[in-house]
Amino acid sequence: MTDRVLPLLRLLQTADSSFPSGAFAFSSGLETLAEEGRANGAADIRTLLADQVVPRWLSFDRPFLREAWAAASAADPQAVLACDRQCHLQNTVDRLAEASRRVGRSLLTVHARIGTPGASDYRDRIQATGQGGALGYEPVVQGVIGAGLGLNAAETEAGALNAVVMGFASAAVRLGRLGALDAQAVLAAIAQDMARGLAAPVPAHAGAFAPLTEIATLRRNAGQARLFAT
Repeated sequence: MTDRVLPLLRLLQTADSSFPSGAFAFSSGLETLAEEGRANGAADIRTLLADQVVPRWLSFDRPFLREAWAAASAADPQAVLACDRQCHLQNTVDRLAEASRRVGRSLLTVHARIGTPGASDYRDRIQATGQGGALGYEPVVQGVIGAGLGLNAAETEAGALNAVVMGFASAAVRLGRLGALDAQAVLAAIAQDMARGLAAPVPAHAGAFAPLTEIATLRRNAGQARLFAT
């Protein structure tokens, strides 16, 4: 057990809401849904998490994270880059793709600064490709960081999914759709769905179908003053 304490402590550090990943700037369509009256309280937020956010992460982000983690653990940077390129090709919702790249590159920058193994190297490799604007997707970077921190695949996945769910709940609080205590109740309830999803096999191929949140992201009016970028 003692050999797992340090990696788990690092996981808690990086999964904390105060870690400067930049994810706080994105609501994954929640702001639009809230404005349209589709997200008005704990029951609505719980449903969105259970039916849209968590399934999308499990079916799309998780396969890329697992592939990147395996490649980074095997010290195969070219395989990580190939995974990143494939993630770019399959990210068809522009605003969600941009959000994923921005968060991923922010994570790389911070982890490079604090000396997480593999972070600086992968950041430099992205820059060397000349395609930096199209690489550095969040699940790929999370896989690289998890391997660098000495986390196993399951721990890396749990930390990444938790960050997504916590970010969505935090956005709901900042939008005034949840109180702080209600948010904790929602997080406690959704944990069962998260655990069941993580216990299931990783999909062989990544694919996303979360139409409510994805379309809400695309409907966002860039001309209006907003709290979030998505």
